[in-house]
Amino acid sequence: MSGRILLVNPARHFIANKDGVGYLTPLGLVSIGGPLLDAGFTVKLIDHDTYGWSFKKLVKEIRKFQPDYVLLGHSGSTAAHKTAIKTIHEIKQTFPNIKIIYGGVYPSYADQSIMRECNEINFIVRGEGEQTIVELINAIENNTSLEAVDGITWRNGNQIIANRSRAPIRNLDAYRLGWELVDWPLYKMFGFNRAAGLQFSRGCPLTCSYCGQWMFWKKWRHRSPENIVEQLKILSQDYGVDYVWFADENFSADKDTLKRLLELIIAAKLNLSLNINMTAADVVRDADLIPMYKAAGIDYMVMGVESLKDEVIISIHKNNPFAISKEAVRLLRQNHILSLTNIIYGLEQESWRTIREKFTNLLELDSDILNACYIMPHFWTAQGRTVKPSDVIQSDLDKWSYRNQVVATPHLRPFELFLGVKLTEALFHLRPKALWRIFFGKDKRYRKIMRSSMWAGIRVIFAEIFEFMFQTKFSAQGSLNKLPGPESHLPVLK
Repeated sequence: MSGRILLVNPARHFIANKDGVGYLTPLGLVSIGGPLLDAGFTVKLIDHDTYGWSFKKLVKEIRKFQPDYVLLGHSGSTAAHKTAIKTIHEIKQTFPNIKIIYGGVYPSYADQSIMRECNEINFIVRGEGEQTIVELINAIENNTSLEAVDGITWRNGNQIIANRSRAPIRNLDAYRLGWELVDWPLYKMFGFNRAAGLQFSRGCPLTCSYCGQWMFWKKWRHRSPENIVEQLKILSQDYGVDYVWFADENFSADKDTLKRLLELIIAAKLNLSLNINMTAADVVRDADLIPMYKAAGIDYMVMGVESLKDEVIISIHKNNPFAISKEAVRLLRQNHILSLTNIIYGLEQESWRTIREKFTNLLELDSDILNACYIMPHFWTAQGRTVKPSDVIQSDLDKWSYRNQVVATPHLRPFELFLGVKLTEALFHLRPKALWRIFFGKDKRYRKIMRSSMWAGIRVIFAEIFEFMFQTKFSAQGSLNKLPGPESHLPVLK
């Protein structure tokens, strides 16, 4: 193969990464890098986000490699889009003949609008890209029909063509991850030497109204437990990784498969610290397996609790009433597994009363870490399609990051909601129970991760206060007559 392919992770620099927990390997690019290498292409990965280079330095490195194709993608979705477009523009200014291929969640949903917005993009890969990208570049290299490549949006002269969608990959094991592309010393988290992102499963059986991931992946699928253990061995033994964050939407959708995976990880004796995402309901379902979780190295559990009111949980199609969430936290603490709970502000009409209620319920929930988020009106979600343009007060897509307010609250001005959220975070994490566990918890790895999380949280809060005061501007409620972003023409659902 003659094609030289450069994978670029745009330099979005999210506060949570830059000032907080650190960076994970760009899993999406690593996932397509392996198949491209195995197809015989010459491939290089530049994580511009982690390197922190200027565009001048990036262009210099691109000139050294002389790629035929530049592939860009970012896990930051909407909030990373403007940075991705700016990166594409900088590259095309210097290298007009390079073919630009863009992929990820946001471009998958806004493909045609983005192609109209940015003439410098040659192709968009929609959905998962392992099979699509190899077929696409082979078709270009061999000058065969692009119409036969499922899952792409492309240009035919002045016409933008969206080929039919690609069916979900059935056998994920068939696609190797390109770990050899990674500059490993860059990736550290929670005091561990080297951190990696990995994915056991894709998709989620739930259909939460605010989430678009279950639509992006289409259905829940997983790699075989044997394949995952082999990946963990490669990461540990070949690359010195000691911390792995599983980027699954729902790690434990199938209990029997999960049990088999845990058994294999325990037998492999890899001494890795693992972070996974699960629903509180599945934690309670797996009460008999929780000791196996800890024995397998699962030290950190992220749970999308989202709301502490049962009526809200029902309305957004979640499966974790408050009693279930409390029991999940209790089971994890009993086994010295750190619990992080996501709470979304904006699922109800926020006021000082709802903020007080959330804080009181959070104290009763008693999880270890609180991740306070804001509702995001992404146009491809059911929740997002109910938001009226007049209710959006943040027109800058850079701020659509879940850690910034975008939708107005009728009873609180933006600075009031921000103050309430930050006070909640600070008071929750500084409560006596939390401080006692940080310093006197019985499990050494629990204490290590909690201390690192606390320090990261302090840095993030101060950085977010600075951002809110000096780098954030809001539009007056009612001043916008269309939603920001390429798909602003989509109708609002009643």
